[in-house]
Amino acid sequence: MKQNVLKFLTHFSIFAISLFAIHQLLHSFVLPEKTFYYAPWAIHLFLFLITFILYVGVAYIKTIFAEKAALAFLGGSFLKMLAGILFLVPYFKNKDYFNIENVLAFFIPYFLYLAFEAYYVLKLINQK
Repeated sequence: MKQNVLKFLTHFSIFAISLFAIHQLLHSFVLPEKTFYYAPWAIHLFLFLITFILYVGVAYIKTIFAEKAALAFLGGSFLKMLAGILFLVPYFKNKDYFNIENVLAFFIPYFLYLAFEAYYVLKLINQK
């Protein structure tokens, strides 16, 4: 488990830093006049932590109940969606910031993190 988590953390850190840099560049240079509810660092920190916690949880469950790892990922993904919605509740309540740019600023990284996580969790689950 430890080796899988360390390998995931290495690849995931590179992915997350690269994605954050792209997001920050877009935020600073392409859309400098737009005011966003959440800064890119807050979005990426939230997504990084929740994704890493979910991966570690699935890796731990795989060591105990290998046949239940896929269900753990499915349940964890549902909880991750709920956490994402709770993260966005203050934004939804603020009508001044409610626009498509703010929605995309969260959900594009969310789905990219989810795709990365799903790829590595599936590799973990299919590992003998």
